Amino acid sequence: MIDQIHIHPKVEKDIEQMESLDNAPAIAAMRARSIIRDLADGMKLSMAGRLSGSKDARINNLYKFNLGKGYRLVTIREKRTLFIMFIGDHDQCDRWLTSHSRKAPHKTPVPLNIYQVKHCHDETQDEFLQEDEDDIPETLENISQKDLHKVFCGLVSSS
Repeated sequence: MIDQIHIHPKVEKDIEQMESLDNAPAIAAMRARSIIRDLADGMKLSMAGRLSGSKDARINNLYKFNLGKGYRLVTIREKRTLFIMFIGDHDQCDRWLTSHSRKAPHKTPVPLNIYQVKHCHDETQDEFLQEDEDDIPETLENISQKDLHKVFCGLVSSS
């Protein structure tokens, strides 16, 4: 679980510049913002976006998000902190990784922008348990359709 996200100021600047361009860079910037937003909302790395298939051994705990059309978002995870260090096309990303190989690029003198992660907590489930605590059936045979619908509301479409 990630508690903080540290974003290199150059990444934020590059995302803004990419948004002003057409086609692939703008789409990559939009996907990068979406990934960052999802991570800040407490989503797991593997669920926030499409990770590049191969593991890169040049930097420890490196995760590359594939933003499409050759664009990548480079992140480093250290304990409960995620560092977003670089965004660019495949060649730029490869050069950046090579120049920072076997180093700790996230331990930079440049002050990084720090964001706290909001940990999702399902309040509706807590309400269900608090309000209906006495009504919870003791055996599976006694569970009503109403109870099942409350528990599995995300899977059941309302009629």
